[in-house]
Amino acid sequence: MHDQVLAPLARGEQAAYRRWDWEHDRYAEWHTLAATDLLLVEGVGSGAEPGWQLESALIWLEADRNERFRRGIARDGELYLPHWQRWAAREEALFAVDGTRSRADLIINTSP
Repeated sequence: MHDQVLAPLARGEQAAYRRWDWEHDRYAEWHTLAATDLLLVEGVGSGAEPGWQLESALIWLEADRNERFRRGIARDGELYLPHWQRWAAREEALFAVDGTRSRADLIINTSP
């Protein structure tokens, strides 16, 4: 994210990223982004090192693990449970090392 999107945009250049194809577990097509003054970046690693240094604000959306799994499985189906479990383990490891939540400008709890 940092090298392909945030850093080029910070220099006023065009950026590009590859979409992740969850169904085939690999990168898919490239998408380009023109230079812009405002960009909303979402995703697990979007507020992590080193990209957070180029961000104006960090909003942390929070829900407990069971609620996140419930939402994900409701959206993606039971076949995605192993992917969700793997992703959750990686997410927890990243946040423990990076301290992303502690840098948040705003924390919103999305649990019911």
